[in-house]
Amino acid sequence: MDKTTKKGRVVRQTLAEVKAKQTKRLKKVEAALVSFEKQQQKLMRLEAELAVLADHYLASMPAPSNRFTADKGELKPTCVIVNPKAKALADGTIRLSEIVEALRAVGIVAEVGLKTSGKVARKLARKAVKRGDPLVIVAAGDGTLADVASELMGSHTSLGILPMGTMNNLAHALGVPLDLPAACRLLAIGVTRHIDLGRLVSPESPKAVYFLETAGIGLSALAASMGQDVEKGRWGSLFSTLTQFFTSTTTNLTLVCDDAAPFEVETHLVTLSNSPFFGQQLSIVPEAKMDDGWLDLALYAGMSKLDLEHYFLTLFEGKPGDEPRVCLRRVRKVQITADAPVATNAGMDILTKRQTWAFEVVPCALSVVVGNGGALRWPFEAAPMPLTLATPPAMLEASAG
Repeated sequence: MDKTTKKGRVVRQTLAEVKAKQTKRLKKVEAALVSFEKQQQKLMRLEAELAVLADHYLASMPAPSNRFTADKGELKPTCVIVNPKAKALADGTIRLSEIVEALRAVGIVAEVGLKTSGKVARKLARKAVKRGDPLVIVAAGDGTLADVASELMGSHTSLGILPMGTMNNLAHALGVPLDLPAACRLLAIGVTRHIDLGRLVSPESPKAVYFLETAGIGLSALAASMGQDVEKGRWGSLFSTLTQFFTSTTTNLTLVCDDAAPFEVETHLVTLSNSPFFGQQLSIVPEAKMDDGWLDLALYAGMSKLDLEHYFLTLFEGKPGDEPRVCLRRVRKVQITADAPVATNAGMDILTKRQTWAFEVVPCALSVVVGNGGALRWPFEAAPMPLTLATPPAMLEASAG
């Protein structure tokens, strides 16, 4: 037998062995998927039962006039971090006393802590974690939620959301109603999911920064800065940022995704999304999930600033982008190195310019009370319908009927 024939037999035998292993492994995966679907169905039934039981509990509660007495000694106060500068509170749409009463109506006694700065919000959250509190409620916008989330990460304390901000992107993504009584009812049911966080670090500054929504390099940092300037009325700062925007040029970037081979791109912008929404409710990656263990990397190579403006305006109007030059890629981690220090943002936080940044996902980092949110792989399907500003009129009419 010549060497070629002998080698061919060895290869055929090895091929048959590997094929047999593949077939055996496939059967195990298929069986696991069947088992998973059964477990998921059981979970959904339990959550539907929870929703019904919560309604029965709320219906059995004492009348409002007797509730304060009934609360004493029965209910442990829950930390509620309130940002008085959040839009709904600042413009008088909702008062602090209404938040306290709406929570009490579902059996939650609020221990209110006012956010006077991000540092204060984080300190309040840390204290709650140290006490072993099962829940911290944030009555604020997305910025305060991001402050608190970084402190609750990896703990046994869940985050509850009462959306009071301008955009309320996280509420939209996670199915939390904008209506105060409905959001409180969702907290009373208390169904949670573990969602991911994004993390970025630089070799020049090893301190990690976390984000719930989208981080970016290049024009996204300037756009985030302009959004903050407009919202807070910082017109002098806005003029300076606009000048930077109009004079900015493309940046040469080298990317390494999940230890794959590096590649280069020249672009004005790169974004990494943990959530579908960013900024002015822009749906950058409509299919992004917050509990899938991935970040969605978007590259905008070959697009001018005018192209980008048109593209994001289309998204702002709620239309699909349909832009072939936008390249999407799911990653667990990516290192991005620029030719020179570049502007970077994590959510709405603008970071010191660095030349190299490492982005990565932190899976299942944060427990959150959720509803039937589109940014969840397994939404709480029995949750109250979140009648938000984004709900189509036909659905509003149907629910009213």
